[in-house]
Amino acid sequence: MKRVKIIDAIMGSGKTYNAIKRMRKHKGKFVYVTPFLNEVERVISKVPSTYQPNVTSSYNAITGEKETNYKRDNLLQMANGGLNLVTTHTLFSTLHRENYKFFKDYDLILDEVLTPIKVLDMKPDDIKLALNQGLVVADKKTGEVAYTGDGYEGNFYKQLKKYCATSNVIYLNGRLLVWAFPPEIFKCFKTVTVMTYLFEGSLLAAYFKYYGISYKVIKEAKQIEQAKKQKIKKLLNIYEGTANDIGNYKTAFSKGWLSRRTSVELKSYSKSAVNLTQRSFKTSADLNAYTTFKIFKDKLKGSGFTNGFIAVNERATNMYSNKQTMIYFANRYLDPNMIDFFRSGNVKVDEEQWALAELIQWIWRGSIRKKGESMNLFIPSKRMRNLLKEWLNS
Repeated sequence: MKRVKIIDAIMGSGKTYNAIKRMRKHKGKFVYVTPFLNEVERVISKVPSTYQPNVTSSYNAITGEKETNYKRDNLLQMANGGLNLVTTHTLFSTLHRENYKFFKDYDLILDEVLTPIKVLDMKPDDIKLALNQGLVVADKKTGEVAYTGDGYEGNFYKQLKKYCATSNVIYLNGRLLVWAFPPEIFKCFKTVTVMTYLFEGSLLAAYFKYYGISYKVIKEAKQIEQAKKQKIKKLLNIYEGTANDIGNYKTAFSKGWLSRRTSVELKSYSKSAVNLTQRSFKTSADLNAYTTFKIFKDKLKGSGFTNGFIAVNERATNMYSNKQTMIYFANRYLDPNMIDFFRSGNVKVDEEQWALAELIQWIWRGSIRKKGESMNLFIPSKRMRNLLKEWLNS
């Protein structure tokens, strides 16, 4: 029996609700990991005898000074004490290899996939400089990087030191550093349960394949999923009109494509969305939301949705469930360096499935997540719009 189980069900299927019911009856110890702090608080309020790691202070009687106990240390202390824990993806990602021994008797429950790899923002010349100066050492066989510049006090390599502390930074193709979540943590837990949708298109699925972590996917019956899609299709008002013409090019609204547009062009796209919200959708500013890549947030905002920005990678929150009109100024492609990383392990990432999953997760932040509520969608990227329509009709 596989220790890693994937509960793959469409949003609104009650995955979190069912997980809370199971945790209330759980016999052993567990760690529940979710993307957001407000979700941590919600789970703790509904599941008795669960605890959230926090920054704490204590008085040291020997030194006579106040000492700060940071969240990761507090998490480990609680795990050492056998407490049931609820925490965030961010804090969970700071664990080091030597910390994993605390969780060998725990069950891990992951609400939504976490991001298992990160390409570090360092130029190849700076990486070579760090290697030549002896700040880091790369294993010639595995490419794993160890930080050896403990005497270095500058800020330039501060982030590199932080990632190396988790013991899984890899020097790839002689030109980039990739941080990957140490795979040992998924092997040390008694069981691992991941709750998500379209798992096979996620980076976590590729990561499991890369590190040889076997898993079992549990899906809803196809007839049930198809019935849910039909209900969603009837409630979604996907704009089809001339305002979409600008997005016919395959890479239109990708990060690279947007970076080559003038400020006048970007303004014209936001004006098109403004006209749609006022004339076609007829929704007020408080009911409108939009997204794009962070660097274009201010350049694409428009009257009527200026304050309605939702991050392009948002998921697992109901904070925006009042939004009745959703504007998607994005076209999602994976970082080619991530694709190279997985390719080095003969693992292929389904980029179309990944882009679809990202889009659906974002759409599901709006009012469509409420039972029976309709929602307007403006997705000028033809590629992204077609991915959604193909999914609805599949």
